[in-house]
Amino acid sequence: MKFTIISNTNMLTPDVSVVIPTYNRIKMLEDALSSLYAQTYSGTVEIIVVDDNSQDNTSKSIRENHTDIHLITLTENSGPSAARNRGIKVAKGRYIAFLDSDDLWEPDYLQTQYDTIEKQSKLDAKCFTVSDLYLWQTKSNTRTYCTQGIHPEFNSLLHHLLAAGSFIHTPSAAVFPRCAFDRKDLFNESLRFGEDTDFYIRLIIDGYTPTFTRKPLVIRRKHDKGQAIEFKNLDLRIQNRINTLKKYHSLIEKKEICASSEEIHAQIYTDFATQCYRSQKFIKWMQLLKKSKKYTSWQTILARLKYDFRFTITQVISSFKMRTS
Repeated sequence: MKFTIISNTNMLTPDVSVVIPTYNRIKMLEDALSSLYAQTYSGTVEIIVVDDNSQDNTSKSIRENHTDIHLITLTENSGPSAARNRGIKVAKGRYIAFLDSDDLWEPDYLQTQYDTIEKQSKLDAKCFTVSDLYLWQTKSNTRTYCTQGIHPEFNSLLHHLLAAGSFIHTPSAAVFPRCAFDRKDLFNESLRFGEDTDFYIRLIIDGYTPTFTRKPLVIRRKHDKGQAIEFKNLDLRIQNRINTLKKYHSLIEKKEICASSEEIHAQIYTDFATQCYRSQKFIKWMQLLKKSKKYTSWQTILARLKYDFRFTITQVISSFKMRTS
């Protein structure tokens, strides 16, 4: 560990505050902390763990084994938004980074993000940095490289956020200046899904722009330990995205999106349809494509079918090459 940890009783201002919300994931949390302690970053860091009323002795373990951590223990389970907000409100760093307890950082993550945001902020004070990542399917022990940023079919950051959710796969891949949180409306605590998307929309409306470092320095673990992306939450996630569309579309000038509410409705359904297709939930895939037809043309649906089928062809070819190599 090269960096210096600033405790919550220290009057110094740390370079970076790392906010770690957690709930019933003590083993994963220890892995996440290990990846944090392994950082090659040379500055000063404040570590804040917010225990969202875990029942697995998370707080006890942190108090006994990590005395350098600022621990906040919530008396009732309030969700990730409330946990992050509590951490943000006590954070003293010039920059704020999030590390979800089921995610991991590569050793040079903080240094890369810090150097980038320091350089970019001299040109644009309203900037934040985003790292690429690996999606780690823990059951199959396979990793997929995920490039962050807007998909080519969308014409702006706001269009992507409304139609396909966040272009940042996990808050663990972003570092923000302190000024981004000098506001009353932090993460929306009434939302259990898409709270990060909701926050990024408001940030971008306020003039903040992301800088992508284009290095896969974050590992997002996909598992079955209570993640919002689990299939059982699909309908709730769809409704949440539709609610977000209704909330913000009329507030954003059309020139910033260049897409009607109807078009984005269709894109929401087709985006989730593709997720179902890739998870082999084919009945739900067909149902969602049918719903999207209410808002778009058959030509658009056919284009999506071709897009999904190309994924299958690519997977088959890749599997064949691996077997024959």
